[in-house]
Amino acid sequence: MAKLSSSLVLNKYILNLFGVTDLEALSMDLKESSLEGYDENNISHFHHALVARLYSNTNLPATLLLQYDQNIFSHTQAISAKRDEPIKWKYFQYVALLFTEIYLDKYFSDKIALQAELNSFLAFNYEKNDNDFKAITEFRLETIVNDLNKLAYWNATGSGKTLIMHTNILQYRHYLRIHNIERTLNGLSYLLQTRACLNNT
Repeated sequence: MAKLSSSLVLNKYILNLFGVTDLEALSMDLKESSLEGYDENNISHFHHALVARLYSNTNLPATLLLQYDQNIFSHTQAISAKRDEPIKWKYFQYVALLFTEIYLDKYFSDKIALQAELNSFLAFNYEKNDNDFKAITEFRLETIVNDLNKLAYWNATGSGKTLIMHTNILQYRHYLRIHNIERTLNGLSYLLQTRACLNNT
């Protein structure tokens, strides 16, 4: 019987963009506490570690990962403003925020393209006779908003879910703003209905 963590399509799809199949493989070079925080240019050490490994990744080029990293830095500064010390993310928290950046960017840039990519990913795994995804046959075009705007975060107890959710709200508002749709959606209400299939342990 497949583990739940192996059956989360969006989670596995984003991991596949990084060229890995599970969170452990993605995180193996990120767990050192020395990587927490930022360099003199406010670029996270996690970003440098990822780019060093993924330098030839066409799915997530270094320039795009840097953009996501800078968004995370900006949002982190905002929620750290009234704290005695700025927040330093652990590797699994940073990965959760990075996955959110990737998803929101793809969702708001082109929902149809995202739907097509997810369905291609599903079809590829079906052809391999991968039993993990048998519960889902496709993300349907006619219900694309209902299929793709539901996200769920899976975080261990004590992993900082409240801080991550505060940052998620800023991430969501950022993408509403850059796509000029702040006035067309009730952002907070919509976000609270949104749940992402990301696996954090």
